[in-house]
Amino acid sequence: MHWEVGAVFLIWWCLIASAVAKCDLQLCGTQNVSYPLWIDDPSCGYPGFQIKCMEKENENGNSSKEFAPFLGALVNGADTDLEILHINYTGSLIINSTSLKAMSCNETDDASVLFELPANGPFTISSINKFVVIGCRSNGSFTLDDGQGYCESACLNQFDPKYCNAYGCCEAGIPGKHRTINFTGGGIKYKDFPGVCGFSTNLDPLTWDLPEHEFGQLARGHYGLLLQWGIDHGNCSIVKGTANYSCATEAECIDSPTGDAHTCKCFPGYEGTGYSNSTGCTDVDECSLGDLNQCVEPSAGGLCTDLPGSYNCSCTKDYTGDGFQNGTRCQPPSSNNSLIPAVIGFVSSLSGITFGVAASFWWLRRRQLKYAGDKNFIKNGGVELHERIVSMGGRKSLRMFSERELEIASNNYSIELGRGGFATVYKGVLSDGMHVAIKKPKALSPEFINEIVILSHINHRNVVKLIGCCLRTQLPLLVYEFVPNGTLFQHLQSSDKNFTWERRQQIAIETAEGVAYVHREASQPIFHRDIKSSNILLDDTFTPKVADFGISLLRPYDETHFSIMIPSGTPGYIDPEFVRSNQYTDKSDVYSFGVVLVELLTGLRPVLSVQGSMCPLYDHFLSTINGNRLREILDANVVKEENLEQMEKMARLAKACLQVNPKERPSMREVVEELAWIRAATKQTRPFGDVTLVEHSGDPKNERLNYNTLAATCPPVTVIALEDTSTPLIRIEMSDMFER
Repeated sequence: MHWEVGAVFLIWWCLIASAVAKCDLQLCGTQNVSYPLWIDDPSCGYPGFQIKCMEKENENGNSSKEFAPFLGALVNGADTDLEILHINYTGSLIINSTSLKAMSCNETDDASVLFELPANGPFTISSINKFVVIGCRSNGSFTLDDGQGYCESACLNQFDPKYCNAYGCCEAGIPGKHRTINFTGGGIKYKDFPGVCGFSTNLDPLTWDLPEHEFGQLARGHYGLLLQWGIDHGNCSIVKGTANYSCATEAECIDSPTGDAHTCKCFPGYEGTGYSNSTGCTDVDECSLGDLNQCVEPSAGGLCTDLPGSYNCSCTKDYTGDGFQNGTRCQPPSSNNSLIPAVIGFVSSLSGITFGVAASFWWLRRRQLKYAGDKNFIKNGGVELHERIVSMGGRKSLRMFSERELEIASNNYSIELGRGGFATVYKGVLSDGMHVAIKKPKALSPEFINEIVILSHINHRNVVKLIGCCLRTQLPLLVYEFVPNGTLFQHLQSSDKNFTWERRQQIAIETAEGVAYVHREASQPIFHRDIKSSNILLDDTFTPKVADFGISLLRPYDETHFSIMIPSGTPGYIDPEFVRSNQYTDKSDVYSFGVVLVELLTGLRPVLSVQGSMCPLYDHFLSTINGNRLREILDANVVKEENLEQMEKMARLAKACLQVNPKERPSMREVVEELAWIRAATKQTRPFGDVTLVEHSGDPKNERLNYNTLAATCPPVTVIALEDTSTPLIRIEMSDMFER
């Protein structure tokens, strides 16, 4: 009888064990596969998420004896398995799209590829991908269910690796939420690279490095296509609290960009897939992983205590301090113990009461200093900052400085770089020799936390880099990379003879690159909202850096605009349609950039004093070019016969950016392409040919327009303010805006 009970218990235990282990992570090659993805057992995944674990092939088409996950799709109507290069359980995966080429060696006959994901499946093509054409004088197009696109590459004399619209390469954006794309490609064959012809493909730019001058490398490179997915029970607001909710207790729900679907992500301090049907989320032991905590080492008296989703630092017995590396650390006990009895005896002989009062005061003061940094950290939004950066996918590598560290670096803030209405900027040198700019506010403002969150999403050579911050001071401090060559506004107003037209063109292109990046390619799209020449910094090589993101906004993927009750920005740069409708879009930034283009062309200030009235520069610019007097408004320092054609084309682009109707303005990516074409001086037709510019036919020796003789007919500059002057919404630097 006993053995029967034992057998039943053993069978029951095995069934329970197998049920628990059945849906654990499956290893396929080097990648873990888990819910909602599944390989063999549909009960361990979600319908439509099946993938295959198959043997890979090497470059010769032979078995590599290595396994990897594959996703099934149709390529030109044939079933095809494509290798999955990376799985992100917050709603995306990358497939190897190297083989998806539409390649032709004939300039007139294009090859075509029809790529189809399962019609009822969860996977769609992400809008982060680009349609790319490779090859000198090659072209390609793509067609979707509701639209199409086209791209033709140039063959310029100089290669510029910063953007794919130059030497044998062009690109176009792909709208998201599509499962099918039909694309073509064609071009010439390269005699120096056997087997290499012009071709088109679709790829995630982050998976592809653009080599210089190597068409053979371009054709044989490896890259991937980003697919997005979500669990289609509904978005977070619908499924929370229902049986269809997929997220574990320690995970947050994220709306999927694919539609009415959601994904899951573990809270900070937890790790796992985030799904209750899989590994869920387990607490990370930050104390056992030294790179995840900021506690002082145990050998120096530090003590780390693991907490659910977090940790705490303290000091061991006999040590004093908060235990944090960037705090008061841990101070060892005094080694000169022989003086203690003498001191105690001396104090006791004077007065026991005096000693008690002094000891109490010392203890209270020490406790106050210990917690002052923590209170300032909370007051300055440190907790909110951490949560916003993590929840919005920003980078977590921001350095946290101590107050003393920045005082030493700035020599007690002795070198002032600039002063504005909200903050003063000082120069500093860190202990590792890095030169930095330290921004010190005049009062606590939500702009500072906003700027930290915004810049944590950006990593681009033409956007000023935020190194870190200090939130344990009375007012928060921001630390940026040091950009030593002043602002674009300062150079335009200095009549610098070395500030050539070629240099201005390069600054325009690279600034547009930076703004286009924050609009489309940052980890979350961003509206800058204060683009102006005084917010464009220049380094030693005149490389521009877009700065001052204090009033910028992170744009959710499913939103195209923000509704703002009171317009904000800088006079002379504000989009009039934004003032009228309170609807801020990416085209509002395009309008402000159009004013910067006019400044580069004319060298004038964005707001002019005309017969005692303050008038916007763009109004005079538009009236001048419409009156066939473009030459009169161009900057005499750079206008030459050989530059005039390019300056006229840039004036046409500036006019396109300044269109009253935002829908008629180009996007920032189109502005980048137009500026590159203008610099290349090619003759082909461009997208803004319908934006007319009256060609100059007068005397080429005409002098510049005398603004003191103009009638004051322009609309006045409007300055909007609130009764509560402590929170200005219009950012005005009078010394920067008006002639004295």
